[in-house]
Amino acid sequence: MYPTSLRFLPLFLSPRMTAFSVSVYPDTSFDTDTMERDYLAAAVAALPTSFRELTLRVNAAGLGNDELKKEVLHMIRRCGQTLTHLEIDVELPAVTVHRAMRLPNLRTWKVHRSSPPATFSPSSETTTHLPALRSLALSATNAYDWAVFLASSYPTVDGVRSTLTELNLSDNYAVTPTLIAQICVFKNLTRLDAGYSCPKHECAFTLADDDLSRLSLALPRLEWLMLGRQCDKNTCRTTFRSLLFLSARCPKLAFISIHFNTIQIAQDIKSLFETEDSGVKELRDSPTRCHIGTFSVYRTPLFLEGLEELDVVKRGFSNVFPRLREIARRCGRTWQSLTEVLRKGKGLY
Repeated sequence: MYPTSLRFLPLFLSPRMTAFSVSVYPDTSFDTDTMERDYLAAAVAALPTSFRELTLRVNAAGLGNDELKKEVLHMIRRCGQTLTHLEIDVELPAVTVHRAMRLPNLRTWKVHRSSPPATFSPSSETTTHLPALRSLALSATNAYDWAVFLASSYPTVDGVRSTLTELNLSDNYAVTPTLIAQICVFKNLTRLDAGYSCPKHECAFTLADDDLSRLSLALPRLEWLMLGRQCDKNTCRTTFRSLLFLSARCPKLAFISIHFNTIQIAQDIKSLFETEDSGVKELRDSPTRCHIGTFSVYRTPLFLEGLEELDVVKRGFSNVFPRLREIARRCGRTWQSLTEVLRKGKGLY
């Protein structure tokens, strides 16, 4: 809705309401004044105590004022026992963040701009924080700080490391080894969405095969892994080997999107299946694989010399993803050729 529509919010409030979601778009032809802000704050103040889900996307319209933040804090205190979902795209004061972390039944939390508690004192805290949290989404602004905080040794946040199953950092371009190391403590993650697209001028994917190996060992329950859409720079340090790590160690994976370098992909695959490295041999010869049928390469370039290299790459993909029948790509005839030979049959090393 637009700011001028906020005055109608009271018409939709009910004592039986359990969910309240408002998205306000900026209106360049209208200057948001105090009255519009008051309408929104008043609506939050009127939410019933049985209320469970709150979503406010209002920052772009300039509605994140102090009055609204005050009413959000009061609402969290009033509905604390029933609140299960919280998303507010304005920076909340520390006292509100602290209160939100104490919500006993909060299962989904989307944090926008707000920082983790800077004055957190584990020695004086006895309340377990975020005991029911299953899904956490963090904006790029403070994603790393939150990851470090929740992965820390603070005893009151111990529980979230085992209860969290979904982590979304999709606004975060810098998917670094340091960030991945923090994420690896959330051992029961089934869905990890970190990073989206590289900037136009460079590849922002800084992980190496060893980083993906550690991630696959730490998060064997993964079903969805998004580490950014692949760009066309082909300068990343990850290789085809990372795909083997993920498929063999995370057999429930249904979706993978990671950068991998294809400059020498045929040679990389030959090396992978000829190496005497015991750790790689164990994974290579293991029958355990994920069940991905479609694999996205987005803008990843692929240039092969002749049918022999095409066959090598086909055999490599068929081994790592035995059910693969489709290479989803934005461009590239070579990927199309690979899809065609995969559909005709698979070869195993």
